[in-house]
Amino acid sequence: MPIIPAAGILDEVRGFLGDLRRDWPELFGAKARLPQPSAPPPSEGSAEALFHARASHWAPLLGVTFGRVRVKEQRSLWGSCSRDGNLNFNRRLTLAPFEVLDYVVVHELAHRHEMNHSRRFWAHVERHVPDHRVHRRWLRKNGAALLRPGRSG
Repeated sequence: MPIIPAAGILDEVRGFLGDLRRDWPELFGAKARLPQPSAPPPSEGSAEALFHARASHWAPLLGVTFGRVRVKEQRSLWGSCSRDGNLNFNRRLTLAPFEVLDYVVVHELAHRHEMNHSRRFWAHVERHVPDHRVHRRWLRKNGAALLRPGRSG
C-alpha cells in the first residue's frame, strides 16, 4: 500500500468536505440558522400577512388561486390546503429559515393542482422549489425544536 504524504491527505479531506458542503448544505450550520428561544414569533396578524404575501407571490407562478389564509398554533401539521383553496399554516414556521417557509407555501399551493402527494404533485413542487428535499429534511431534523412548547419565550 502506497504511503500518502500528510499534505495529500489534507487535500483529500478538504475536497471531501467541500463536496459535502456543496451537496448537503444543511449539515453545515443548520443549527446556527435556528432562532434563539428569546425571539418571540410574530403576532397572529403579522404572521397572517406574511403567509398571505408569500402565497400571493407564489400562486400566479403556479397558476393557481387561493382563498382565505389562516395561521394556527398546530401540533403536527406545517400547513394544509382545503378543496376550496383555503390555506392554513403553522405559526411556528415563522421561526424556520425563510426558504423553508416558502417551500411549505409552495407545497400547499401545489395542492390546488393535486389534492394528494402523487408524482404529479411533487413535479409541481419541484418546478418551483428544485431543492425542496433539502427543506423537507430541515423540517424533519429541526421541526421538533420549533414545535416545542415554550419556544416563543
